[in-house]
Amino acid sequence: MGRVTGRHLKWFVPTLVAIAVVFGFYYTTSGAAPNYQVEIDKTNNKLHLYKDGELKKTYPVATGRTEELTPEGTFTMVVKINKPGWKNIPGGDPNNPLGEKWMGLSVNGDNGRTYGIHGTNKPESIGTHASSGCVRMKKEDLIELYNTIPEGTPVWIHKGASNGKWSGDPSFAVQPTEGKVKVTVNLANVRTGPSIGAFIIQQEKTGIVLELTGFVKDWYQVKLENGKIGFIHNSTVTKVSGQPSETPTSSFVSKSGTVVTTENVVNIRSNPSLSAPIVQKVKQGTKIALTGENKDWFRVQLTTGYTAYVHKSVAKISAPAPVQKQMVTVTVNLANIRNAPSQKATIIMRVAKGTKLERTGTNGEWFIVKLKDGRTGFIHNSVAK
Repeated sequence: MGRVTGRHLKWFVPTLVAIAVVFGFYYTTSGAAPNYQVEIDKTNNKLHLYKDGELKKTYPVATGRTEELTPEGTFTMVVKINKPGWKNIPGGDPNNPLGEKWMGLSVNGDNGRTYGIHGTNKPESIGTHASSGCVRMKKEDLIELYNTIPEGTPVWIHKGASNGKWSGDPSFAVQPTEGKVKVTVNLANVRTGPSIGAFIIQQEKTGIVLELTGFVKDWYQVKLENGKIGFIHNSTVTKVSGQPSETPTSSFVSKSGTVVTTENVVNIRSNPSLSAPIVQKVKQGTKIALTGENKDWFRVQLTTGYTAYVHKSVAKISAPAPVQKQMVTVTVNLANIRNAPSQKATIIMRVAKGTKLERTGTNGEWFIVKLKDGRTGFIHNSVAK
């Protein structure tokens, strides 16, 4: 497997992208306030950093040489490594292709040692498609991001231009909660991040009770007696107080739309319980995206991307705005409506100048229109507007 020399660990990992990585590290722990999100746009090679749902900064990056190399989806950043080693090249060496820092992503449940955000010894590659699957950053940008986001931060990777809104899966972020957990095994590892690839801060014996501060997937976030924040796998502990570690989704029915708050100040909670931690307070009239409901609670998605809950006594479903029909008007004496977006397609109707048609979409240079008899037709944009 590997060997420990002093404070350095070397770990060989065969990767899915034709890389074998050996990491050297100095571990650090940080308070994991769950309010940062990262978006990586593969098309334009940009990394967007959000805090509380607000875009804070954009960095240029390099992504995979081909589209399939850099995975798409939402992933949790689970391990941070200072001066990572690579193969036989030690961390900090100018020839090390990983640069100064490594922020490993858990992709399909792996341990954060295969895909990551890291530096580069080829700064000219930033802004291009150049890597074997990881995300490269400039040294100064990498250090700034590394010092900002904690383990447990969700990273959403996609292709296509960003619209300035984090739209990843919030279940890959640390969800706030409270209570206590008790260790049920002989020795339970408390780690720096929510992965067995993260580093062990300390080990706890059977019966030790830890303060619970959050959860993500199969991991609890806990606060230790020395004030440090760590992660412990839920298979090694049992919940002894506080709210359930995961939302009881079985009682909720999926629903879309918007809810609007109806009281002066409304508490948004981390779980569907009046004793659950308050994650946000909002004013009357605040609109929040609805994702589900049960008898007493609305399940909502906050602008930060996190799932939360608001009681039905202080909010209601907002009536959708009436749908405004989009119309086009014929501008020539007689216009052809065809059964396909082509001048060679069959003419199904001819309409006179001034005729208004309901537009349901576009296809290239053609308007898609809904006819009075329910049929769909196509009219060229040169004869209607």
